[in-house]
This record gives sequence, structure tokens and C-alpha cells, in this order.
Amino acid sequence: MRLRSLKVALRVARRDALRAKGRSALVVAMVALPVLGVAGADVVHRSGQLTPAERAERLLGGADAYVTAYAPGSTVHQAPFAEDGAYAVAPRPNEAPTPEQARGATAVPAELLKELLPGAVLLPASPGPTASAASHDGLLQTDTAEADLADPAWRGRIDLVEGRAPKAPHEAAVTRAFLRESGLGLGSSTTLKGLEKTPFTLTGVVEHPGDLDKIEFVGRPGEVIEPLAALTPAAKPPTGVSEQAADKASWLVRLPAGQVLDRSGVQRLNAHGFTATSRTVAVDPPAGAADSYRGPSAGPGDAASGSGRRNTVVVAATVAAMALLEVALLAGPAFAVGARRSRRQLALLAATGGDRGHVAAVVLAAGLVLGLAGAVAGVLLGTGLVAVLRPWIEETAGSRFGHFGLEVTDLAAISAVGLLTALLAAALPALQAARQSVTAGLHDRDTVRPPSRRTSALGVVLLVAGAATALLAVGTDDGTGRGIAVLAGLDRMTLMVLAGSVAAELGLLLLTPLLVALCGRLARHLPLSGRLALRDSARHRGRTAPAIAAVMAAVAGAVAVGLYTGSTEARDRAAYRPFTPVNAVTLAVTPDDPQLPRLRSAVEQDIPGLGERADLAQAFYSWCAGCSSTVTVKGGGGLHGPSTLVVGDATALRNAFALRDPAAEQALAAGKAVVFDPGQVHDGKVLLQLTGGFTGGAQPGSGATQEIREIAVDAVAVPNQDAARYGTGVVGAATMQRLGLAVKPVGAVWLPASAPDHRAEQRAAATADRLAPLARLDVERGYRPKGDLPALALTGFAALVVLGAACIATGLAAADSRRDQATLAAVGAPPGIRRRLSGVQCALIAFLGAALGTVNGFVPALALLQAKAVDLPGATSPVVVPWAGIALTALVLPLFAGLLAAAFTRSRIPLTRRLG
Repeated sequence: MRLRSLKVALRVARRDALRAKGRSALVVAMVALPVLGVAGADVVHRSGQLTPAERAERLLGGADAYVTAYAPGSTVHQAPFAEDGAYAVAPRPNEAPTPEQARGATAVPAELLKELLPGAVLLPASPGPTASAASHDGLLQTDTAEADLADPAWRGRIDLVEGRAPKAPHEAAVTRAFLRESGLGLGSSTTLKGLEKTPFTLTGVVEHPGDLDKIEFVGRPGEVIEPLAALTPAAKPPTGVSEQAADKASWLVRLPAGQVLDRSGVQRLNAHGFTATSRTVAVDPPAGAADSYRGPSAGPGDAASGSGRRNTVVVAATVAAMALLEVALLAGPAFAVGARRSRRQLALLAATGGDRGHVAAVVLAAGLVLGLAGAVAGVLLGTGLVAVLRPWIEETAGSRFGHFGLEVTDLAAISAVGLLTALLAAALPALQAARQSVTAGLHDRDTVRPPSRRTSALGVVLLVAGAATALLAVGTDDGTGRGIAVLAGLDRMTLMVLAGSVAAELGLLLLTPLLVALCGRLARHLPLSGRLALRDSARHRGRTAPAIAAVMAAVAGAVAVGLYTGSTEARDRAAYRPFTPVNAVTLAVTPDDPQLPRLRSAVEQDIPGLGERADLAQAFYSWCAGCSSTVTVKGGGGLHGPSTLVVGDATALRNAFALRDPAAEQALAAGKAVVFDPGQVHDGKVLLQLTGGFTGGAQPGSGATQEIREIAVDAVAVPNQDAARYGTGVVGAATMQRLGLAVKPVGAVWLPASAPDHRAEQRAAATADRLAPLARLDVERGYRPKGDLPALALTGFAALVVLGAACIATGLAAADSRRDQATLAAVGAPPGIRRRLSGVQCALIAFLGAALGTVNGFVPALALLQAKAVDLPGATSPVVVPWAGIALTALVLPLFAGLLAAAFTRSRIPLTRRLG
């Protein structure tokens, strides 16, 4: 087509768009919405990708380097950012240590670092131990740290966002998460467990830009970490990962003015066993510095994380492809109606010498004009929306943006895809307009053709082939090509699942006209409104089928994600192994703790409604004064060590094992042991193993043998897999005492109907800590799903599309059939028939689309579940069908859409004079 003809087509399309403002705005909105979402997601993603300078600021703050005594006495190899990888080089056999290694092994790290960096200021930056802080309701587990927040060296690493920096002794700052969980505020006082004599006043709120959800207590240098480390073992706070990390001392290093720590300086520190992240090297690394680091080979965890990333890519690619198809299907009916409303104009164009290419160009030009407007509007609105919602996005993600990332190439590509989608939506209406009869167009008549058999046959082939491709994509992979990019950064499995899912959906799309035509044959069995609605939908399949397909695509996505997330959650729930029944409240103390009676009463007061209490005890074998060992079951044990029998009564069976069995309770009362694994009971007895001291030598390995005795106890096997998760079994105290064994109380367990709230748990934990510092209170809350926000969001999106697409198609049908409705009114049809006609038509579109989408949604979901099963061999992969969501989208929503369309349709329309 010549450029001049294209200009004419664009001018006609622009004028037609301005003439039909409502329909044009609808198409622009349908194109802009997905572009808005993708553009916003891209801006968020790019903003979260930190530049080397931004990473350095979050790690170093305002300092010049961050140095850690990683492996004193060894040579260290590291990446430019030490957190990206570092390891101590293993010495060769019979190799003497280098002078640097010898110096690093004997010197105090801080003193050695001052020698290597003369004139530098060292600010200790080691994380403190995990501690328990007094909260409004009890005790709160928190990380600890020390920092002089008035020093600019900390700015960027720990930012003061509210209040003031601690200046006076025993002032501290905390994170917002600490205030939220503790119920305290600025100006409040709190204490750390073990340091109750020195309360701290909270003067400021701080945040880690990369971890906004961190619960942390930040004290002044010298007031937190050393006092906690000096506590006696009985008063020490519980250990955690942060305390283990504290074993490697770290410092923020501020160099004298004009000095920098270059690559050679970092290597000099590495030779003495230090790792160092230098701002100079991190921001502008020497050529090959990053590639020169080769860490140890990846372990299974890295492989699992890699497979998780690949599955995420599969999900994202599949959802993105279906979203683009969704836009084309939603916008297609609008272009089809626009072409039919202009068919007389297009027929005049053909009658005056225009060929089919000119007619199609006019319709495609409408797609170009409206698609360009929608793409540009979507990018601008998406970018602006992220800018407005930036604080909320950062809080939700738990991390601040490094910068506001506007990648021009990405945004241009997203706009181009939106434009291409609009052109795709206009392609079929353009082809139909070009093929219409000129005579029928001049008389403004529709040309109705039966469904194409070839198209229907192609739809069946695509449906079967697409489903087979997606489902067999994982099974045909031998493992050699997983994760290797084949096209556009996607591996072979991802492309096969993507292609199969889209092909299956396209197959159902091609079958939709045939299904609509078959529904039209049922019209004679319906009342007048239903008969007219079905026949009108069957006659105008070009308008009805895309709307049904749009609903199908949305419902398919919701069903796929719901099926995938529900099945994944079921697998994770089955793999979860609690140590006590769900909702159980367990109090554990050291054997024979004299405070146990007071602890039991205090817990029952702090947590009301616990119900019946089961007292727990443990059997011990004593072979000399002050010498004892725990009695174990022979042949038992597993990942958590040797198995033991809980000493208790029938309440222990009910509370500690969630077992209510009258026969087991009677056996326990008769002095028998109740064992849950039948393999441990032989001839009605279970063997107990008593381990004593060593005889025949001073030490094990010098001819000494350890005393091991076995005692047979009458037992009854009660096979119960659930109870066996929590322990081996239960035996009565009197039975163990008759065998000459010592029985010592070790705690209690309650099994309320529901788990206590967190505040009551904090109160009870604080009371237990006050009465017995070594006591431990645990609440088993069961498997806690990570959240089904994607499934919920997609179900909501599907509901919106079901209602929107059905109502849009009904509105387009009403606008397209105004003359037919005017004829009905003219011959005396009652006003309410128009409402019923719209309601039935809308419900039909929604129901057919939801039914087809439900079937199609199983294809990608089952393929993704197979992919996860391959990555996790040996794990069960149950298929959980979201029946509630399917019932909502396939039954309730179509009925609601029909009622909604009937309620908002005007009963009367103005009659217009028709000539000819």
C-alpha cells in the first residue's frame, strides 16, 4: 500500500475514533490497562535493581570500606562485594604458612587492621546476639546492634527516620517493626533480658533500607553487645543466626582524607584473613575482578533455588502471554462492532474503486490509532502510579528503591507490544470487513455464514496438541537443557509450556464459534427472550465469540493459578512436621525444676481457656551418684535423635499426641506402654535401653566398654501415623518407678480448641522467663501458608473480566441491534423484553466463557506441577482443585452478570424513522 493511501486510512480512522468517543475510549482503556500493569511492574523491578554505588551505600553507609575478620590465619578469596562470595583457600599438604597467615593467626584482628590501614578510623559493625526485649505484653525476640547514629558513617546503612539519635547513656533506637510488634512508642522504656537493671529509653526510629521488616534494637557503642556477651550462661539470651555471625568481627572503615582502598589493598587484607568491600573497588571494579572470583561448587540449595527461579519464569511467561491474548480478545469485539457500524462507509469505499486492501487498511488503521493512544497512556499512567504509590510499594516489598528506574528501552518495548496487541485485535475484524459483500454493505445487511469446518477441525488439533505439548514438556526433558536460554532468555521447558498453553487456548478460541452456533440450535426450546438472545448471539458470532474467549482466558488464568498454588500449598502442608499437635501449648523446663508448679499456674493465668493440663515427665537411669542418662527405646530414633517414651497419663495421650482412644487409655492405666509404631513392639513388649558409664578403662577407646542394659516392658501397639509424628509413645510413671528408674517432671502441655493470641503468648513467655530463665514456652500454630495473594488477585481479576467482558459484549450487542429492538418495540413487544434479552445474552457469554476457561486452566497448572515434581524428586505432588473458586466463576458470576445487565438496561428506546 502506498504511503498516501495509508495517510488516508489513518485520517479516516482518526475521524471515526473521534466520532464514536465511547467505543474508542473503551478500546483505549482495554489496551492501556495491561500496558499500565506491565509498565508499572517494570518500573518497580528496575527501581529495585541496585547499582554498585547504591549497593555500596547500603553496606558501607558513609564509610570507605566494610572489613570482616573472615578467617584469621588463612588467605581469603572474595568477590568485589564480599557478600557475593568469599572463602578461605585451603592450604596444600605440608605447606608452611605465609608470613601474612602467621601474622593473622596470632594478632588481635582490630590491632592488625590498624597496622594494615594506618590512620584509618575503625567503627565496630558486628551484629549483636538475638535478645529478648520487654514489650507491652511480655517479651519480644529481637536482633541487636550498636551504632553511633549521629556519625555520618552510618547514614545509608542504618537511617534515622523519626525521633533523634541516642546521645545520653542507655538511650537506644529501634526499627518500626520493633515498635509494631512490641506495642511500645518513642519515649517508652524497655529492658533486655539479662540487663534488667539498666532500662533503655527509645529516642529514635531507624530502618535498614534493604530490610524494612527487620526487628532490631540499636544501642550506643559499648552498651549492648559486650554486656550481653558477659552474661552468665543461665541468663544469656537465646542464640540465633545473628549471634553466630557476630563471631566474625566487622568494622566500618573511614580512611584518611585523600586515601582509597584499591584492589591491591583489598588483596593485602585478604592475605591476612580479612574480607573487605571497598567503595572504590565495588563501584568501579578493575577489569576481570568479578570474573576472577570462582567460589566452591554450588550445592543442592543453589540447585533448588535455581529450579525455583525457573518455575517462576515459567509462571510469569505463561501469565504474560495469556494477558496479551486477553487484551486482543477484549478489544476484538469493539473493533468488530465498529467495522459493522461503518460497513456502509466501507462498502462505498469499495464501490468507488478501493480494493480489499484499502478496506482492511481502514479497520487496521483504527487499531493503530487507538492502540498507540492506549499504549502511550498505559506507560504514562503506570509510571505515574508507581511514583504516587512508591512509599506503599516499598513498605509492602520490605525494601526501599535504589532509584526511580525508567528504562526507556523497556518502556518502548512495552508500548510496542501494546500497539501490536491492538493491531492483532483489529486483524480479524479487518479481514471480515474486507471480505464482506459490497451489495450487502450498501444495503447495510449482515452476511451470516455457518461455522467453518476447517476452523473447527484446526481448533480441535490445536487443543489436543497444545495440551499434550504443555503436559509432556517436563517428561521429555532429560535434564540437560534445564535453565539454558533458547529464545528471549527462556529455556526449552518454559517455551514448551508457554507454547502448549497458548495453543490450547487458541484451539478453544477457534472452537468457540461452533459452540455458539450449537447453542443457537437450542433457542427453540426457550421463551421469547432467551430465543432471541441465543439466535442473535449465534448470528453475530464475530462479536460473541471473542467476548466468550476473553472470559475464557481470564477464567483459565485464575483456575490455573488457583490449582497450582492450592496444590503447592497442599504439598507443603503435607511435608510440614510439627513436634506437637496443632494449637498445643507446651511448657518445657529442666528436669525436676522446683519452679514448675508455679510456672504451670502462671501460664494458665496468662493464657485463659487452655483447658485440661497434661503433666509430662521423663525416665532416667542412674548408675552412680550424680550420674544419669535418659531412657531410650531400642530400635527407635531418627532425624531428631534417639526416641524416648513420654511419662504421663491419659491426658498426655490426648494433649501431647491428639489421641483419644479408650483402649489405649485402658492399657496405659493397666501399666502398659502405648507405642505408636507397631515395629517396635515384639511379643507384646517394647525394649527400653539403659545406657550407663564406661568400665574397663579410663576413657572410651582405651579398652573401655560402655554399660548398656535392656528392659522389656509390656506394651500395646496403637498404629497412628499422626501421633507417631510427635513421639514414640507414652508410659505411666508407676510402671517406670517399679523398674527402678527415676521419673522427673519436665513440663506440661495443653491442647486448647484454638491457639492463643500473640499478646497472651508474650505475657506467658515473660512470666516463664521471670520464674525460670531456662524455661521455654512454645505454641504450635501449625502450617502457616506464605499467602495466596497471587491466586486471590487473579481470581478477583477473573471475576472483573467475567463481568466486564460479558457486560461489554452485551452493550456492544445492544448498540449493534438497536434497529432490531426498535422493530420489536414497533410491533408491540413489551418493554421488559429488552431487559430480559440483555440479561440472557450476558449470562450466556459469561457461562460459556467460564466453562471453557475452567477446562483450559488445567493445562498450564498440571504442567507447572509436573515441573515442580521433577525439581523435587520423592516429594508428593497432590492435585487440589479449587472447587470454591470454580463454582464462583463458572456458576455464580454468570448469573450475577445476567442480573446486572438486566438491571442496568433501559426498557424503552426511542423509535427512529427508517426510510426505504
